[in-house]
Amino acid sequence: MTDSTLVRSLQACGALDRYRDAFTSIASALVGVEVLPLARHYNVRVAADAVGGTLLVALLGSALPTMASTWIETSVGTVIWLGPDEWLVVEGIGQVGLEGRLRNAVIENDGAVVEQSGQRVSFLVTGDAAGLLTKGTSIDLHPAAFPAGTAVQSFLGQTIVVLLARNDSATEIEILVRSSFARYLADWLLDAASDPLATP
Repeated sequence: MTDSTLVRSLQACGALDRYRDAFTSIASALVGVEVLPLARHYNVRVAADAVGGTLLVALLGSALPTMASTWIETSVGTVIWLGPDEWLVVEGIGQVGLEGRLRNAVIENDGAVVEQSGQRVSFLVTGDAAGLLTKGTSIDLHPAAFPAGTAVQSFLGQTIVVLLARNDSATEIEILVRSSFARYLADWLLDAASDPLATP
């Protein structure tokens, strides 16, 4: 086989591609797990009450989440509160040139933008998401304590994740995890979902 033939036979794949069929096979009326498409991530630091913060709000088309443990959906994507002057912006589908627009808004105003796209991957757990994830976290995921717009960082199993409440019933929870722990978490989710009584 020539080198050119070998190159033509290669196909691009992600670290979690082999889990897609496994997640499909364990899907039930009770719980579902899927790997979300890769998205660009940007860590943004700027004072919310400064010029850069005002320009950032104009770019997002929405006020910044300024309360701890919150996130919002904006016209450019998801914005997660990380600290009083720090947010994680997850680029929405179809966005073009977002990094440049973020930099234009904050760099000249004592802010910073760091592209972190290779750092995290995301899973979406549906159905009895709270019941499944409670097997591995001490966070109270009851809808009364974990309503839509809540974002928390905690351990899930043996890795640190960010959990996002996507609705008010705790039936859609997004998990952001470091790429280096993604396969571990995928295996953990498969174990937890395959046996309702199991605690991985």
